[in-house]
Amino acid sequence: MPDDPDDRIANRKEPLFLEKKSVPSEEALVREYARLVRRCIRPYFLRGGDFDDLYQEGLIGLLAAVRSFDSARSDNFEAYAALCIKRRVIDAVRRDDARARRQAREEFVLRPALREEAGDPEVSILASETAKEIKKDLSGLLSPFEASVLDRYLDGYTSSEIAGMLHRSVKSVDNAIGRIRRKLSIYLSGRR
Repeated sequence: MPDDPDDRIANRKEPLFLEKKSVPSEEALVREYARLVRRCIRPYFLRGGDFDDLYQEGLIGLLAAVRSFDSARSDNFEAYAALCIKRRVIDAVRRDDARARRQAREEFVLRPALREEAGDPEVSILASETAKEIKKDLSGLLSPFEASVLDRYLDGYTSSEIAGMLHRSVKSVDNAIGRIRRKLSIYLSGRR
């Protein structure tokens, strides 16, 4: 008998109290599926975080699954929850990767002239002045298209996002980034 409530609980497809959407049932579901969160986040890694950060993202994904599950569309809550958890964790990993790439870009473009310790306020002021000077000097070397690509690239946008903003192909944006790097390298070698 497929509609028997005891079968649904035994098969763990759709917990019986899910349809009520009450706060205690949400808490009970989160406790019940905490192991699923651990299992889903195991293959992922955050550069700037630890296991607890990923676990928290997974719990947020599980809570979103609990709140948005529609038993009329599917009767397998665990599969739906696993999908929501993985998507949330993957988004967190992507955000972390984008942040790391943005920092690397800034280090690559804006701080190559100074290698001293950043804790010294005088060095920080010199670094920011040097970064502004480099950007100003580069603006004379770059075409308007390359300058607009550089600005967006330093803001953390990907090549495909920049291409969409500038109504150009991804290939032309990638080529511009390559030209910018070559020009920057030549500029920096001439300054030393």
